[in-house]
Amino acid sequence: MSIQTVTTILTDIDQAPAQLEAAIGTARALDAHLHVLALASGLVDQAAMMGAALDPIPVSLGVEDSLARAKELGELATTQLSAEDIRWHVETAVGSGASNATEIARHTRFSDLVVQHRLSGPADQDRTRRLAETVLFESGVPLLLLPDATQIAAPPSKVLVSWDESDTALRAVRQAMPLLTKATYVHVVMVDPPKDAPDRSDPGGALAQYLSRQGIKCELSVCNQNDGSISSTLERRATELGCGMIVMGAYGHSRLREAIFGGTTRNILANATLPVFMAH
Repeated sequence: MSIQTVTTILTDIDQAPAQLEAAIGTARALDAHLHVLALASGLVDQAAMMGAALDPIPVSLGVEDSLARAKELGELATTQLSAEDIRWHVETAVGSGASNATEIARHTRFSDLVVQHRLSGPADQDRTRRLAETVLFESGVPLLLLPDATQIAAPPSKVLVSWDESDTALRAVRQAMPLLTKATYVHVVMVDPPKDAPDRSDPGGALAQYLSRQGIKCELSVCNQNDGSISSTLERRATELGCGMIVMGAYGHSRLREAIFGGTTRNILANATLPVFMAH
């Protein structure tokens, strides 16, 4: 598998230039085509209003405003990309409420990777989570989530793979293979592996063998979750090892369980300070 199409979704005019720079750098590093989706959310949910048989005039006004904002985002992207030497195209779309997910899924399902900056500000954590869930579940595409103002000009030379023996983690490794094969070293890290696991005598050994057969130099380590969460343990370990990216499976537990009890994926989406490649 190779990454031939990279998509980035622009929703905020103030954040768009930095996110475009990050997406351009990623596409150039992978020699991939960059697809930009300029998405504006409507001020009202059209479906809800029409279903309730409300006055359609506010709906049309909301659509006109959304179309104008989508056009502005698209023109900004076109201007910025015109000076670049990569392959690219820009699309505009308008969503409202639940239809945002529909538009995102429709426009990204044929991409190989979605690159997004985390939306800034505590109030935007929910928007980041909903966008990530749409990409991972509705589009079925891996997501490269970047902290604020982070750019990737080249694949990181060192990558940490979070491994918990799950099918979700294995899918993430397989989908990240184009990036892992470009790394000089991959660190496979297991946090508190269960003592009664089938491979307890050689935890992670099968994955290390799989990676080595792909020509990837890797090292396996086991660490304990001391103070804090699994996500903070992974980030701390990645920093200690000098890794520039974390690869992990997303939502190993159900979204409902993570919503109620919290979870590694939600913590990463809200707090990660390193780029994170995640897949479900």
